[in-house]
Amino acid sequence: MVRIAHFSDAAADGVNGIATSIRLLTGQLSELGHESLVVSTGRGGIKVPSLPTGMGDFRFALVPLLPMRKRVLAWRPDVAHVHTPGPLGAAGMTVARELGIPAVYTYHTDMHGYSAFYHFPTPVIRAGTALYARRLRRGARVDGWGKYAAVEAANARIFEAARVIILPTATALRHCRTADSYAHKTRVIATPPGHRSERARSGTSSTVLFVGRVSEEKGIPLLLDAFALLRRDRPEARLVLAGPVSRRLGLRRRLDRAGLTSSTLVTGVLHDEEVLAAYRGAGVFAFPSTTDTQGLVLHEAALAGLPIVMVDRELAAGHPLGGAVRLADPEPASLASALRASLTEDRDAQVQKAFQIAYALTPALFAERTLDAYRAALTGDRE
Repeated sequence: MVRIAHFSDAAADGVNGIATSIRLLTGQLSELGHESLVVSTGRGGIKVPSLPTGMGDFRFALVPLLPMRKRVLAWRPDVAHVHTPGPLGAAGMTVARELGIPAVYTYHTDMHGYSAFYHFPTPVIRAGTALYARRLRRGARVDGWGKYAAVEAANARIFEAARVIILPTATALRHCRTADSYAHKTRVIATPPGHRSERARSGTSSTVLFVGRVSEEKGIPLLLDAFALLRRDRPEARLVLAGPVSRRLGLRRRLDRAGLTSSTLVTGVLHDEEVLAAYRGAGVFAFPSTTDTQGLVLHEAALAGLPIVMVDRELAAGHPLGGAVRLADPEPASLASALRASLTEDRDAQVQKAFQIAYALTPALFAERTLDAYRAALTGDRE
């Protein structure tokens, strides 16, 4: 039996890819006889007091973290699994060091990509890194003083402290210049879909579906512009935005200005059967994000039998479904053209290929591969 302490600055009970990954993993580990303790800014396990950041379910854990650390130390885990690079991630690495146990880090979030949309001043990033990661070594050298260098330096501290680094896709570290310094530590382990609706598409819908956080960094402004172009020759087309809406986006204002209010359904957060129903009613799945490292919803869409359109060619190059999607450039006319083609052309062969890939990626396989990473961390074997 392996005892794993999981650390996440994103609320583990929230609607986000990290939370989905943790829930799937801990559930499967439990079935295999292993124990997990989740430390996060949300409910379940150990909840740490925190403040909102404006970045979805990411929150700033408040210092001091000593009460949490005492509880984890008393639980005596064998492995610390860190899922985020924030204060709780740094605390997880510190706990691992204090206990003399290995730390495993999953690079869920492209912090470089997010930094382009969330305007944290560079001095704040550096001060936060110094405060929360002061017990961690600096890692690979990072030159420069701008925001990129500040984020890279924060990442490097976590990479340095990890025994094994799990990547959800082969290209997850594409924006990290220091990635080569840690290549010997990395393992690619794809996260399975959170919802498994199998082959439900009727093939007649003109609905474009997006599932995820409805926010700027997820490419929603691009999708709205592309949908407006699509409706010029497909006026019957409808857009469904399924997920929590960021207030920073000003969605209602954007829809009104583009004349898309009557043709767009904004559902808010959906659960279980509601999510599956959204997939069943769609004709094509749109993925306009260029900041994702895993794209769990791509697997969900593939299982539902939907053709998929995405604009992130680098993510596609390292994603299991990369060869079974339609790629567009990250600009409105190209995305609109790809959506139009996916609604009208026969895509059965590609849809079937995507379905087979997603179907083979099960939670059980995910847990077994992650357990292999834990064992490698415990034995010092990184191959």
